[in-house]
Amino acid sequence: MKRKVILLNFTLILLLLYIGILHISVAAYSIGIQNDQELIWKCKVCNERQITSIFGEGWDDSGIFENMSQGKSMKWRINNIESDEVFISLNFSIWRWNNKDNWGVKDNDSEITYYSNPNDYSQILNFSEYSSLVPFWFPIPVGEYMGELSLNNWYDVDNRVLPTLNVEIRENAISNGVPSKDIKIIAIYNDQGILDSYKLYIGDYHVILDINLDYLPVYVVPTLIGLVFLFLLALTIIIIKKKKWVFSRNRE
Repeated sequence: MKRKVILLNFTLILLLLYIGILHISVAAYSIGIQNDQELIWKCKVCNERQITSIFGEGWDDSGIFENMSQGKSMKWRINNIESDEVFISLNFSIWRWNNKDNWGVKDNDSEITYYSNPNDYSQILNFSEYSSLVPFWFPIPVGEYMGELSLNNWYDVDNRVLPTLNVEIRENAISNGVPSKDIKIIAIYNDQGILDSYKLYIGDYHVILDINLDYLPVYVVPTLIGLVFLFLLALTIIIIKKKKWVFSRNRE
């Protein structure tokens, strides 16, 4: 009887451990950004003539590149994030490429959804539904998530330094005439799963499109801290002087 009880308990423990491990493996991937977070990308290089010759007229009429040109920026604001054992989902508002400080009214809302377990995809993947041919966001840890996906031979995941998608697409590989010549893309992601750098090359690494996540310049944060410190110092001096003046008046 004792042996049966011990065996039953041992079986239950193994089952619980298996469920726990399964849950951990499924829930290992998550969202690295927060609700209300704003993301801004800036286009540093955009050779519109070359891109038009490769992808055809109207390449910037829709999708993530709508209305894009050199010097313009695009903004996302995160509205809602959801993560469970099946799906990881990100809902966001998007302001298309413009060069104004005042963003105005958003262009539209959009959503990106992934399987929580990258092995749940039932087919070989490519990202040809994106005009950029790579996503602007992945679940985290991004390098591990990309590495678990079954991607077609356009893509090579490089996790040696920074999570990177190296993309090589041959002439006519997407459709007849698209692209009109061989292209290469290097897409680098940060630890939040956000696209940090996007470069589209032709020929011998000639960059025709260069997009970067727009960070505050390095000098901005120290400058802000310095200004706050000076303000507090000035305020402290004023308060001390005022107290001394009041004290001297009272003594009189």
